[in-house]
Amino acid sequence: MLSGKYYKSVSKSILVVVLIIIIVVGISVALMLSKKPQTTSTSQTTSTSSSTTSSSTTTSTSQTTSTSSSTTSTIENSLSPPLPESYSALTNVPIMVEINQVQNGYYAMLFDGAGNEYKVTSQYTNVSFNYPGQYLIYYNLYNSNGAYVGSSLSNLIEIIVAPNVNSSYAPLITVPVITSNKGPVINVGETVTLNAGYLQPPSGQNITIKEYVWNLGNGTVLTIPSVNATGYITQVVKTGSGNTTYLAPQENPINITFTKPGLYPVSLTIVTENVSNGKLYNYTTYKTFAVYSSNYPFNLYSPQVSVPNQGVIVDAEVVPGGPFTFDPDLFPDTVSNEIINNVYGALLWYYQSSISKFVPMIAEYIPTVGNWSNVTARYTYGAISPNYTVYIFKIRPGLKASNGDPITAYDVWYSMIRALVCAGGIPAGSGTNLAPFTVPNYTLFTFIVTSPNDSLGAKEIMESVSYNNQTNTVTFHLIQPVTPIFFFNMMATFDYVMDAKWLNQVGDGLNLTGYYNNNYTQLAQSFYQYQQTCIAGNYNTNVQWPAPNAGFTGPYYIASFTPGQSVVLKPNPYWPNNITYFPKPNETVIVDWVKDPTTAINMLASGQADIVTFPKSSPAPYLPTLLQLQSQGKIKMYNEPSLNEWWFAFNLNISVPLLKQINPSYSIPSYYFANPLVREAFAYAFNYSEYINDVLGNAKYHVNLGNPWCGILIPGLDYSIPPSELTGCPTFNLTYAKQLMEESGFYNITVNFPIIVSSGDTVDYTAAEMWAQALHEIDPNINAQPLYMPFSTIISYLIPGQNPLPVYYLDWNGIPLTWYWLPFIYQQGGIYPAPDGWDVGYLEQLSHQFNSTNNTYVGSLMWQEAQQYKQLNNLIVQADLADEEGWSNATQIIHDAQQLAINQYQFVYVVIPSKFWILGSYMNAYQNNLAWQSNPAITNGLESFFWWWEKP
Repeated sequence: MLSGKYYKSVSKSILVVVLIIIIVVGISVALMLSKKPQTTSTSQTTSTSSSTTSSSTTTSTSQTTSTSSSTTSTIENSLSPPLPESYSALTNVPIMVEINQVQNGYYAMLFDGAGNEYKVTSQYTNVSFNYPGQYLIYYNLYNSNGAYVGSSLSNLIEIIVAPNVNSSYAPLITVPVITSNKGPVINVGETVTLNAGYLQPPSGQNITIKEYVWNLGNGTVLTIPSVNATGYITQVVKTGSGNTTYLAPQENPINITFTKPGLYPVSLTIVTENVSNGKLYNYTTYKTFAVYSSNYPFNLYSPQVSVPNQGVIVDAEVVPGGPFTFDPDLFPDTVSNEIINNVYGALLWYYQSSISKFVPMIAEYIPTVGNWSNVTARYTYGAISPNYTVYIFKIRPGLKASNGDPITAYDVWYSMIRALVCAGGIPAGSGTNLAPFTVPNYTLFTFIVTSPNDSLGAKEIMESVSYNNQTNTVTFHLIQPVTPIFFFNMMATFDYVMDAKWLNQVGDGLNLTGYYNNNYTQLAQSFYQYQQTCIAGNYNTNVQWPAPNAGFTGPYYIASFTPGQSVVLKPNPYWPNNITYFPKPNETVIVDWVKDPTTAINMLASGQADIVTFPKSSPAPYLPTLLQLQSQGKIKMYNEPSLNEWWFAFNLNISVPLLKQINPSYSIPSYYFANPLVREAFAYAFNYSEYINDVLGNAKYHVNLGNPWCGILIPGLDYSIPPSELTGCPTFNLTYAKQLMEESGFYNITVNFPIIVSSGDTVDYTAAEMWAQALHEIDPNINAQPLYMPFSTIISYLIPGQNPLPVYYLDWNGIPLTWYWLPFIYQQGGIYPAPDGWDVGYLEQLSHQFNSTNNTYVGSLMWQEAQQYKQLNNLIVQADLADEEGWSNATQIIHDAQQLAINQYQFVYVVIPSKFWILGSYMNAYQNNLAWQSNPAITNGLESFFWWWEKP
């Protein structure tokens, strides 16, 4: 039966009156056993009815076929299942399926769950799927005379198929998601609720979601338009971001009831449209339902009943936009870093949640001082010189990249040299964490080779690290003593190993001719040229987004990547099975970057995901739903503290032309936030207690979702400075905030600008709304609005001198060393200061500019600010040395640096969030110990190390 204004039947015979259920009695109910069922293609869209409806329930009649057996009671339904080589597949990539009963003239008809059947005459056959989804497969067996023998319908196999969309088509489409409250095996007459969703909205210019097309697998098709497709694009054009609720289907969910048993390939096609030229695009997802009756007892193969999608781990991450790069030597944001951690091996790794104990990965042993005195031991097990300036690592023998290339000490050395060459990348590369310890007088966040003839810089790079293929060792040569715990912590940020042969094959190799010719001027020229590829916009895309045949050196390799939406990782076939604590993985991993929490949670509740994480937002608004699922035994949650802090960052040098490209109506002077009193006023206009208690929800949900903080030296760092030991930490005080704005000299400037929040982060969008209202109260000239923006887009804008974001919400997490926090967040050239305009010269220039227009008051503010920032930079250099070398007065120096930074109001410090692991009830951590996944130094963005997840 059909009801609702959007339903359209392919066969007029099944069009009936709304809400009347057709019950077919006395008809021999049939299965798809011997004849291919009629299906309806969803590659073309259907028209939309204009009538109205009050119901979303459809009763469908199966288009199944008769068996060749006349008596259903004699059917053998429990033949052994078809055996796929994997329970996961990629679209349009064949997988082999074995049916071992096909022998001695017997043959099978294999049903693929997508409405297709194949005649199989040998034990092995290949099956491929055009679209992603969850498919049920089974077969019927026939003897050499064509007589029906039996079926495996009581041993259905479920295969999960991941998308594999190329980079040119991906921006034009969105990957649909089907979730249901029941299934995949349901009873005849049982109502199932189907939800339509998608991973990410289309990212292409002028692309919107036009409509959703359901094909119920029985010839019934319904088309549901989106809420406001044109309105979404209009918002994008005007504001730079659209309301994604406009992209939702006008009717969702729908209910469906099947009146006959059978295998139903339900599909959802999302049609996208380029509103500028009317071109349509589409992409489809399938979900097979097996409708059970007593005569036709469909059932999942028993091992798949309690654990969905065996052999596959699906991680649904609420982080719209996906990663920035998969190149480990470039900017290591948390979303990218998760994939990098899994596909590139590292010399060593943290042991469980410890920040002082390490285990070897690509290295065979952890080097020790004790091995130094014995030369044989030094190169057999690795060693550290007694003065802590030489670190020798023995490389594990027999390692191979996923493409079969041998990985030796040379590859490790090559990787470290490449990291050093890219140290000054924009955004900063990982090599900037190694260079201070190996390159004399290195300035953080800068390239070591400063000009094409900088032979000294080239030589310093080559003298930083050496290798010996005969002993299979790599040696780091430090310019000053660094204790093992400090150096090993730092290594966690740069010790990824790449396949040198593969880098050269894809045009990203280092030209080392000058080194081999002992011509460092020639080497400097090649390094200087190579450095340009370490700047965003110039990246080698073969390394930024590597193909499956790349040389991945970790436990997994990237089998497929759909830009911005999902990635598929498969086990590295050459990963050893004898590395202690690093087991050889068996499962395929699918990471879906999901637009909103509701879709991710629905995926988990329906068995389509095994893990849900909120790397860049809070799960607070969804806690009631999650707690209910946990009480039902469907999921389990773990709440733990983090080494992570979030804040609103101010941009002192706004790229106004780029800002107007986001929204032409935005208007703000580029230097608006260079005024220190303006920033201080904004800081006092934020309601910190309201945020923690009600917006985040500690008081509302009676759960510790996060804690307020002031400054960046949070608990867990080697030097943590509590706010009680600092002065000038702002509190919510609108009277004082207004006074500051009036004193700033900018009170009479009318501004209209966005406060940028990561897409999907509903909590901090609400906080930005609250803040914007308070700002307008203290100064009616301030017109601010929150604006959603994908995380990867925010990162892409953080280019010095080209950053259009006036205020944006972002975070920092990392290793537990103050050395890693102070310079990156505060020091000139750092990850935040560089794109945010914190530059002494720029501030002094602004001072002169205001003085030249007789605005000496503001000019004086700018000059004082420049001198204070110069002082802060010098103090941070001292603090870094104090932390690194353990000075007796380190605490006082670090405290003074933090206090000076507080006084400059570079940020509005918001929260140290608690982190939540949200898992299927059957999921376990390695050795049943979540500490393997909970190291505070590297999992604060909830990055999974998938080899340390266990799925039965």
